Amino acid sequence: MKTSTRRKALNLDQELIKSVRRLLRAKTDTEAIRRALHKAIEDPEIPGALDKLLRKGRFRTIYR
Repeated sequence: MKTSTRRKALNLDQELIKSVRRLLRAKTDTEAIRRALHKAIEDPEIPGALDKLLRKGRFRTIYR
């Protein structure tokens, strides 16, 4: 799979990033975010769980 890297300015919860860094044992914020995104794509349970939450109305669909 061909990948490209872009510099992005995002507003993210720093405490959430710190939690992900600890959970995934990442050395940097970028590594933590990249690993979390890959995990979300690769784990087959995540899309199903998100769809279930969306059907229950617990989250708003913004980017789908």
